[in-house]
Amino acid sequence: MAIVWKDSYRIGNIGIDAEHEQAFALANKFIAAGDKASLRLCAMHLYQHIHRHFTHEETLMRQLAYPGYKAHVEWHNQFITRLNGLSEGIAHDSVNRDDVRALMEDWALQHIAQHDTELAQYLGRR
Repeated sequence: MAIVWKDSYRIGNIGIDAEHEQAFALANKFIAAGDKASLRLCAMHLYQHIHRHFTHEETLMRQLAYPGYKAHVEWHNQFITRLNGLSEGIAHDSVNRDDVRALMEDWALQHIAQHDTELAQYLGRR
């Protein structure tokens, strides 16, 4: 079952919103992948995209001396750790697509809704 990107996840920053939406599209490809080679490829694409996205956000936060930088980066690190766990699952033939869905839903409902929205509000005041 695919995960659905919702307009309510938008934070009002065109670039960040586009990156978030693309991450959902890549996660759906991961969920739909049929064999181990496809899973590996989809996981790699998702990881690369997430890494670029987090680097983008973190660079922006540093440039603007964002006061919530440390907590925001810590959440990014926790997400990457969970994503690495999924990659390990693929290597050991124990990947669970529900874990991918849960990871992305947590990201949308917790991180985007809270941390990224706070960042967008800060950007709007600058």
